[in-house]
Amino acid sequence: MVSTQPTLTLRHSEAEIAARVSEIARRISRDYEDRPLVLLALLKGSAFFLADLCRRIERPHGFEFISVTRRDIEGKESVEIDFATPLSLAGKEVVVLKDVVNTGVIETYLMNQLRADDPASIRFAAIVDRPHERRSSILVDYVLFNSTDRNHLVGYGMELAGRYGHLPHIASVSPAPTGEIGQ
Repeated sequence: MVSTQPTLTLRHSEAEIAARVSEIARRISRDYEDRPLVLLALLKGSAFFLADLCRRIERPHGFEFISVTRRDIEGKESVEIDFATPLSLAGKEVVVLKDVVNTGVIETYLMNQLRADDPASIRFAAIVDRPHERRSSILVDYVLFNSTDRNHLVGYGMELAGRYGHLPHIASVSPAPTGEIGQ
């Protein structure tokens, strides 16, 4: 019988992730000192990152959730933003948490939309950054890991077809046989 399960290859261990999150939390704590800070997590891929980061930031801060969906409708691309709760960012420092930043298109669109609420600043944090794939000039200020791995990454909140997000580490998924997961 041929296995239909893709192969997972460890890329970053639970200990590596914890160390990097602690380092980023220290930087954010230092960067924002006494200014009002809000972490804005994109669902669902950055939920674990948000939980870990919130517990390690050593200053008062708030957090919110946002859903950003990119759709292709009759050849036209549209982006929809849905806030989980009413939100005012006026005068606040905002750090947007993302699972993977690839092209930067969604991040650029989101930044432009958030600017309408007049935040003091908007920065981005990502579990994984792939700057070599950029189609925009977006800068990710806080990065856990840079990656040139072209395979799909899973674990630590990142899923493939609704699976593997629960893993405490990050793994790459080798291509599954045709017609299998993600095809």
